[in-house]
Amino acid sequence: MEPWEGLDVEQEDLEAFLKKCNSGATLIPGPAGNVQAAMLNREREEAQSTQEFAKDVAAATYDRDFKSNAWLWAERFIHFHGLVEDGDFKNVTPLSCSKTIPRLPFVTCLVKECKPNGLGDMQICIKDQSATLWASVHKKVLDHADFGTQLMVGAVLLLQGVATFTFPYRNTYLNITLRNIVKIFKPDISPPTDDLVKATVKPVIHPHSSVDPNIDNILKKFLHPSRMLSTNERAETSASNAGGTSVQNDI
Repeated sequence: MEPWEGLDVEQEDLEAFLKKCNSGATLIPGPAGNVQAAMLNREREEAQSTQEFAKDVAAATYDRDFKSNAWLWAERFIHFHGLVEDGDFKNVTPLSCSKTIPRLPFVTCLVKECKPNGLGDMQICIKDQSATLWASVHKKVLDHADFGTQLMVGAVLLLQGVATFTFPYRNTYLNITLRNIVKIFKPDISPPTDDLVKATVKPVIHPHSSVDPNIDNILKKFLHPSRMLSTNERAETSASNAGGTSVQNDI
């Protein structure tokens, strides 16, 4: 008999617990996930249909990723401090927008994988409910006293003004620098409570000029070079006319 079989617990609770413990497999997005689900399903003693098994793995993966303490902290932290419009988590920029806009205003993502590149930087795989992407993390982030030790698999990142790069016939990548990081929640953080969230300090966010909501008003203050030239010419003409009038009066 296995040691856990002697525990005085309900069978349903034990099965649910074991199911969560065995949910380490994450399906590959797209059609390849069906093949992966079929292969994993064959390893089970009581095989399910591929569709049912894929659905179970997807549900377990979602719970593990987006119901973790770190993710719950991110949701409540954003809402409490109003880091996005109306403090509504739905207004966070999804990673899927990286294909259409060059810079993401505010992102919440989960770190799924970390790979140092041997040059001091790091490649990380990040994920939210809309997409899974790779990102390059600058070495200054890794050298940071706090962020460097908090960046790990399972951590949740709050990012601002992140630049995106899309290469022809390749996936989109994010370029994460020190100024992009707002907050990092470690995977082993305790569950969020009202008192703990209220005790946090609101971060100072400086939006990039390209995503500044006041950018239109700022640009209106600048004149096009052609208009500046016309203005200078009018000023010179006015000065010349004033000078000519003065000479005539002297005569």
